[in-house]
Amino acid sequence: MKRSKGMREIAVMILGCMLAGCATVAAPKATDTDDVFLDKVERAAFRYFEECSNPEKGLVQDRAPNFEKPSKEKGEQYQVASVAATGYYLSAYVVAAERGWVSKAQAEERVLKALRFFATGMEQEHGFYYHFVDMKTGKRVWGSELSSIDTALFLAGVIHAKEYFTDNAEIQELAKTLYERVDWQWMTNGTKFLCMGWKPTRNGGRFLKEYWDHFSEALVMYIMAIGSPTHPLPASTWHALSKKIKRYGDYVCVAYSALFTHQYPHIWIDFRDKNDGSVDYFQNSVIATLANRQYCLDNRGQYKTYEENVWGLTACDGPGGYKAYGGKPGYENHDGTIAPTAAGGSLPFTPQLSTKALRAMYEKYGDRLWGRYGFSDSFNIDRNWFAKDCIAIDQGTILLMAENMRNENVWRYTMKNPWIQAGMKRIGFVPGTKEVQMPKPPHLVAYKTQRTIQIDGKLDDWDLSKGYSIDEMYLEYGSVDDMTDYSGKMYFAWDDTYFYFALKVKDDDIEGRKGGSFIYKDDCVEMYFDPQSDGLLWNDAHDVQLGLSLDARSTDGRVKSWAWFQNKNTEKTGDVTAVWVKNSYGYILEAAIKWDALLVKPQTPFRFSISLHDKDKKDEAKLTTYFEDYPSNDGRKELGTLSFE
Repeated sequence: MKRSKGMREIAVMILGCMLAGCATVAAPKATDTDDVFLDKVERAAFRYFEECSNPEKGLVQDRAPNFEKPSKEKGEQYQVASVAATGYYLSAYVVAAERGWVSKAQAEERVLKALRFFATGMEQEHGFYYHFVDMKTGKRVWGSELSSIDTALFLAGVIHAKEYFTDNAEIQELAKTLYERVDWQWMTNGTKFLCMGWKPTRNGGRFLKEYWDHFSEALVMYIMAIGSPTHPLPASTWHALSKKIKRYGDYVCVAYSALFTHQYPHIWIDFRDKNDGSVDYFQNSVIATLANRQYCLDNRGQYKTYEENVWGLTACDGPGGYKAYGGKPGYENHDGTIAPTAAGGSLPFTPQLSTKALRAMYEKYGDRLWGRYGFSDSFNIDRNWFAKDCIAIDQGTILLMAENMRNENVWRYTMKNPWIQAGMKRIGFVPGTKEVQMPKPPHLVAYKTQRTIQIDGKLDDWDLSKGYSIDEMYLEYGSVDDMTDYSGKMYFAWDDTYFYFALKVKDDDIEGRKGGSFIYKDDCVEMYFDPQSDGLLWNDAHDVQLGLSLDARSTDGRVKSWAWFQNKNTEKTGDVTAVWVKNSYGYILEAAIKWDALLVKPQTPFRFSISLHDKDKKDEAKLTTYFEDYPSNDGRKELGTLSFE
């Protein structure tokens, strides 16, 4: 049976990835200098893109085995490419040409074939590509979405290659075509921000619910979108992005838990000695990396994996599957799993610490962690687990960030690009640094009521001009689609017997079925009281964490309540009287709480914070007024202030 050209292409690619007859890449040695060590790390990472790609189309396997040929049953999972990986592939070949691993002509040929295929042979809509595609055909697989961020990471590699191969007119024209046809305005779906993706349907297609409305890896995408000569977004979009500032010990930064969010934009964009009027993003990533490392060190007693030179929490494979691991500042999610790409991707931010980390991981666990393409994706000593695979974007991050640290290879060319320059100029980047400061804790006020407040869910007894809004700007974690998905307005009042609380919530999906101490797993309000204003401590009997949750199955508007630190049902003890009423936009909750249950007396200001949990059937969110670590990093929480008038 005669094979088609496409079959021959993929057969060649498979042979490369299945470890057949390829050039030797030297493994590091303990005696290597740091420079020699990083040479070998980079060269092994490049081998991934050299061997695990379709050379005729520039498609790159999303993941590949690092040690042995996979079984026939598992082999198919390695025939899926990610569009983002092609962006890394294009940049990897520029690096390879610069370092002499391949000739410039060979790299140029690879780049040209990839750009040709993406320009004319790859499925796309409005210039955007599907997240996952078939290695042989480029056709969409796994029901994946047109991904805005994966398209942007691909384009970043295109721009890098364009600025390197300036003498190739066809590369220049293809890069221009690929970039200028991306309709960023279409991907906003009529909103302020870029949607995370779009899927085809029988009715023509639908946008995903999630939007890039916050600080994230999407910074590189917004610079390209704002700099577009054909479908630009306004610079105001950048400044409208939510940038949550949080603290962990002495480290204060615009926070996001997983380190990759602080790394990906910097692979191509040189943010050094620049700020947009509010943030120096390079220094922010330095601080985020140091905080991530410190968080691992502070948890050494909990997990054996974490050591002084073995650290780094980011998105990677884990014993239970792929997860976005991260630590403070931000949302904690860790189980002792470390990814070398976390330290490797931070090489420009923490050169010495990151190099020491990579060396320590290799020297201590190299027999199980180092394979054909260098470091495997991740490992967990507590579970005696080592990943068998490499992931393209993780290998690419190590390779490209090592280059930036060592010779600015990626930055040097990408920053010459007029589209990137236009985006940064329109945003308003100026020379110089800008230190991020913690926001001041909010000051809330409870007003003494001049009339008896009836707990009936009607709010007739309240002065509704004295309220506090809480919406997606207070998002601690999860996702909020818009104001109708989840937002609220809070009211506080008091008399000599009760602290009164009322809440009007817009919520399109009400959940309330749990009881007792598990009410936090449903739609729930949490209030934190620090009577002595000395920092709220978890499970401290001198502080109060009070929860109020709707009983969605009740017919009388029952509200369940629980005081976690005191471990008591405050509904049954009579400490809390509350009711909720469903309406067209969500619900109203009203409560009277005895002062004795809060361990305070009225008219004495104290530290206070409030959180709203939204538990939808498909996702969740938590909105919090203010709940931050103290600089001392001793477990205490700094809250806002509640005073009385």
